[in-house]
Amino acid sequence: MSEVKQLLKEAKIELSRADYEEAAAISEQVLKLDPENYFAQVFLGKSYSCIENKMKDAVSHYVAATDLLPNNMLAWKGFFILLNSEGVVPSTVSFDDYFNLCGKYAETLIQNELPLVELIHELRVMKKKFPQSHESFYRHMRPGTPMAERLGRHLITPQDALKGLITIINDRELESIAKIVSRERLRLSTNDPDYQIKINALAWEVFNTSELDDLYNQLINILDDDDTRAKYESLWLEYRIRVLKSMPIDLKLNFFFKVKNMVEDMVLVDHGSLLVWSLYFEWHDYEDLDKMDKNLILKFFKKFPTEPLAMILYAWICSSFSKYDISEFDNNDKKNEKTETIRESETETEDDELNELVENEEEDSQTLKEDDILIALNDNISKAQNNALAHRIISQYYIFSKEYEAALPYIKKGISLVSHKIRDLGCQLIHTKREFSLTLATCYTYVDAPQFHNAAMTLFDRILQESPDNTRAKMGKGIIYIERENWQDANKLLKEVINEYPDNLDVLSELGWTKANLGQYDEAIEMLSSALRMITGNDLRTTTFRALTLWRQAKSYIFKEAANVSQGLENIKLAFKILVQLIKVLDTYAPAYSTLGDLYTTYYKDSGRAFKCYYKAFELDAGDHIAANYMTEVYAKSNNWSSAVQIAERLVKAEKAKRVLQTMNWPYRVIGIGNLERQQESDSIEWFQSAIRVDPNDVESWIGLGQAYLGCGRIEASIKVFEKAIELDSSHTYAKYFKSIALSEMGEFTESIPLLKEITGTHPEEETFQVSLATTLVNYAYDLYYEGFLMKSISIVLDSIEVMKFIVSELSCSVQNLWISLSRALKLFVFVESRIDCLPVESLVEIFSSKGLIGTKDVDQIDDVELKTILASSDEDNITIGCQFLILAAKYAIPSENLTEYAATVRSALWCNIGVTELTASLVLKEAKFRDAAIFSFKRSIKYQSNTTEAWIGLGIATMDVNYRVSQHCFIKAVALAPKDIEISFNLAMLALKNNDLEFAEQILMRSQSVAPQDSSPWLGLALILEKNGNTADSCSLFAHSFILSNGRSKMSQLLYAKSTLQKYIGNENDERNIQVVEELTTVINALDQYFKKEPENAFALECALLTLERLHNFKFANNLSEKLTELLESRFEKTQNENELFNFAIIRAQFARIQLGLRNFKSAIENSELSQGILADFSNDRVISAQISNHICLGLSYFFLDDFDETLAHFQELLNISKDSKNLVLLIVKVLYEVGTPDTKLIAMQELTDYVKTQGVDLLTTLTIAAMTILDKKKEDFRTILKELNTMNLSDMILDTYKESPLLIEQVERSLFQDKAVDAGKNTWQRTAFLFPNDYKSWSKLDKRIERRVSSNSACKITAQKMSDIYYSSKNQRNIQRSLFLCPWNEKAVMALKECF
Repeated sequence: MSEVKQLLKEAKIELSRADYEEAAAISEQVLKLDPENYFAQVFLGKSYSCIENKMKDAVSHYVAATDLLPNNMLAWKGFFILLNSEGVVPSTVSFDDYFNLCGKYAETLIQNELPLVELIHELRVMKKKFPQSHESFYRHMRPGTPMAERLGRHLITPQDALKGLITIINDRELESIAKIVSRERLRLSTNDPDYQIKINALAWEVFNTSELDDLYNQLINILDDDDTRAKYESLWLEYRIRVLKSMPIDLKLNFFFKVKNMVEDMVLVDHGSLLVWSLYFEWHDYEDLDKMDKNLILKFFKKFPTEPLAMILYAWICSSFSKYDISEFDNNDKKNEKTETIRESETETEDDELNELVENEEEDSQTLKEDDILIALNDNISKAQNNALAHRIISQYYIFSKEYEAALPYIKKGISLVSHKIRDLGCQLIHTKREFSLTLATCYTYVDAPQFHNAAMTLFDRILQESPDNTRAKMGKGIIYIERENWQDANKLLKEVINEYPDNLDVLSELGWTKANLGQYDEAIEMLSSALRMITGNDLRTTTFRALTLWRQAKSYIFKEAANVSQGLENIKLAFKILVQLIKVLDTYAPAYSTLGDLYTTYYKDSGRAFKCYYKAFELDAGDHIAANYMTEVYAKSNNWSSAVQIAERLVKAEKAKRVLQTMNWPYRVIGIGNLERQQESDSIEWFQSAIRVDPNDVESWIGLGQAYLGCGRIEASIKVFEKAIELDSSHTYAKYFKSIALSEMGEFTESIPLLKEITGTHPEEETFQVSLATTLVNYAYDLYYEGFLMKSISIVLDSIEVMKFIVSELSCSVQNLWISLSRALKLFVFVESRIDCLPVESLVEIFSSKGLIGTKDVDQIDDVELKTILASSDEDNITIGCQFLILAAKYAIPSENLTEYAATVRSALWCNIGVTELTASLVLKEAKFRDAAIFSFKRSIKYQSNTTEAWIGLGIATMDVNYRVSQHCFIKAVALAPKDIEISFNLAMLALKNNDLEFAEQILMRSQSVAPQDSSPWLGLALILEKNGNTADSCSLFAHSFILSNGRSKMSQLLYAKSTLQKYIGNENDERNIQVVEELTTVINALDQYFKKEPENAFALECALLTLERLHNFKFANNLSEKLTELLESRFEKTQNENELFNFAIIRAQFARIQLGLRNFKSAIENSELSQGILADFSNDRVISAQISNHICLGLSYFFLDDFDETLAHFQELLNISKDSKNLVLLIVKVLYEVGTPDTKLIAMQELTDYVKTQGVDLLTTLTIAAMTILDKKKEDFRTILKELNTMNLSDMILDTYKESPLLIEQVERSLFQDKAVDAGKNTWQRTAFLFPNDYKSWSKLDKRIERRVSSNSACKITAQKMSDIYYSSKNQRNIQRSLFLCPWNEKAVMALKECF
């Protein structure tokens, strides 16, 4: 012992010296000698606390010391100095150990009667310094722990400790669950039916070991504040629900009952949690909604007046379908409670609908009206989407209201909610589930019957398996049999039920009705009477059942009367009496009124009273199809389609009519026809389609659908529909009629017109068919006109006029459409002047004689166009008569003197039509009176309707020559009304161009071109502007482009294109072998040919045609036109005696002479040339000189061909005197002189050429001519000179040698010079030509036939079909020869080459 003491002294000395390692070593020796030495443990704790990395050892020795002598303060003081030093807690000593030590230390201090202030301070510092220590702190401060017993009153209450601990653990668990779910969620498929179960189950990993439930229980038991307890009870309930959701299925049931008991206990103490009350009502699983505790519902409603479930429950007990009697409660108390509810509602919510609802309740003794009940249910069900009881109530309400389709979504939602709650919470909702199954089966019985009857039967069978005594399921099956009209099975089943439950009045009534339909009338009446005697009560459900039974009794008497007619209609009288009694019992029972209507219609023949009964029945029940049918027929017969449509629409929307509408389609058809009457074709389509889906063989619905498609512009679809109607009924006239109309709208006139003719043939007296035929013929004529078939269009118009004549004379019909169609028909005659001689004047006179002019006196005074004036005039030409008839047709369309009874649009259109015809006559006849009449008519049209674009355009055109500003204003106004109309912009541009405002015209046309580049008008206007600016090259291109865009059918483009093309090629020394020129001139003559059909007597067009035909060497056709033109000019000169007409006549005679020369009518050519010369002698201008040159050429050549050489020379001498420097004239004379063939003439010819070259210089044509003459004369001495001249031609001349005549001449010269080497004559020249012009097939003709063929077949190469055919057959290849014949079948050489192949 002494040794231990000595060692302890040494250790103490070493500690005082701060030699902690030595002190620790000495203390260790002490422990070896005395393992339970208190001071050695203390010294070691102190030493190790001062040595680095020995903190754990220090703690362990201090703990050992406190364990040895717990009440000795020495170790405790040192120990807590160590614990409160930096870095010990929590790195070395955990929070739990620290707070355990604190508890022991506090006990030691108390036993030693020492103060706890320092320890409490250190604990507070520790708690503040380390927030993570709170959980451990709260655990040690729980009620019953040593630390809480000794220090709790100084630090924290047990309630707060538990609250804090619950909060920390709850937050940690939620965080852990969130991490687990986020980690595992990606491994699960959302398509998995058990996805939500698996997600919920993930939390069980945390909740399985949770202590929160015990902590909540402990906290609730020690809380003494009611509000706080209620709060934590709510939190505890929410926690338990979360745990319940995560539990395995085998554990859910027991825990659910524990939670359910908790909920019931909380309701029992009137807990303030909304969740508690909601769960209470939902989990109670009421067997019958009428067995709920009414007082508890009212308490719930008072406590939570804005809660949707409370509102729904309260609405149910106030409803007439429930068996609750709300009036039993003390009204005064309830009013006071309601007033408090209102006050709370005003302070807690701004729900105006609730305040209004509560006010209504006050006014009516706290009960809701039936309308308010339905509103309350519908408004609140959307806010109670997760409550199965709410869905059960609203679905039950709709079932009792017989609104089965409205109930169906709520039932399905409720079933889904029940399954989810059973799955997630393990709820026992047996009654709720069965009730939903029954209501679903009931809905399936009536909704879209019999589509879901099998499903309903399956549900009823399933319920009966679970509950064999379920009367509702058995009766439900019976009702399905009744709905299917399977009366035998229904009778059998209901008999079994009534035997088991003889007092069930519902079954008794259904059985009586079944027997009535089986013909057992007396037995049925007895059963129904028995049921009526046993019915007691006056609530709505009982009253409705009594009314139903009375109605069935009345129907049984009616069935009995129908089967066996009684004397004096006794059965009908009894039925009538019962129905009257029924109405007194329940005046809102619709079938009673409908059945009365049947009696009045069938037996009493009183249509007025029948209509009133049906009307009342339909007002009460929009699903009464019999009443709707009767009323609709009445309205349709009186042409009151709006009322008929209203009835049909209500019937279609009625849920009760859904089943019958599966086999009855007339309501859909009526609505479709009503929409057609209102011109709402797009809306009518779906109704006709619905009608056809019900009855695919309903021809009228098919026709209505076709009309709707036609009105919407879906013409192809309408044709298919009409064809289907004709397929169903091949003799249906209107199906054929509308098909013909649709075909004409499609432009299929060749199919439409025969159909119309067939219809008019079978119904000749039907005005509509005849007018449609006439209109369609006119439309067909216009279609042909726009396609370019002008002659055929006139023949069709003639047919249409004959039809109109029949309509007017035979049918005495004079409708507006007829006169408008006649006006359009006559306009075609004006457009196609070449056929104006075919105008059926007699027929037109007969048509117009049928009635007189009405309401056109003002315009008659201007244009003086009336039938009598037309008949009185004898010197008018055909076109004038045609224009007058055209105007007259437009005037006849005016139906009366005063147009006020017609819409402004109609009046404006009629006068605009007159204006258009007057303007057409003005433009054709060039008479001012028609222009003035057009201006008057357009003004009148604008007066009636100022936004008519056509009227403004017409007025602008009519005033172009009258007032520039007015015309401009009209066009600007029209542009404002129709900014995208290119025609308006073009007219405005032409007005500007007419008045030399080229810049403004160009701006307008450029804008129009950007808007509609495919339209030809802007291009034509731009071409005119360029031409006026002198840019003829670009203008010519634009004229051609405009002509192409118009497809060669625009009258204006035809003429201007011809003019520009002739200006481009005439006088430019174009060779007649130029294929491009021939192509364009051919196009020109084709365009003019179409133009002459429209305007055959246009002198300028005839001149253009003559020039074109002359260049194309079509002298025969040109001869006919020239004769027509000369006759025209003669007649015009005779009328006007104008010198210009005489001059033009002389010019045309000169041209006629050239044509006669081409026809080899030399004498006629001489006569016409001399006549032209004689007239031209009195004129002097540039055109006179050109015409005189032409005449001298014609005279010279004619005399030459007539072998009068002296006259030939005389005229040629005149030519040289007029224009000796003209190369073409010199060459012509040279060729003629050389053709004479005498040495002198050849010498003179050569001398003329030589003189020309000396004065004008050498050019390609003269060089080639001299070379050719030299070769023909075989002047070998000059060959080398000619060869040198040809070989040294410059590149520009070689380019001008388009037809490669110089290489050919070189070849001929070389052959003559080098006869020994004639095989390769000209080869070098041809090779050089091919090198310079490789894309010209003529360059390869002497070198390589294969390359020649390939180059000539290139699309860029211009070549005639004959030449291409020659190239192909010359290859001697069968395939190429066949191509040759394909290109040119008349090529005889190709035919011979093909024969040689076989």
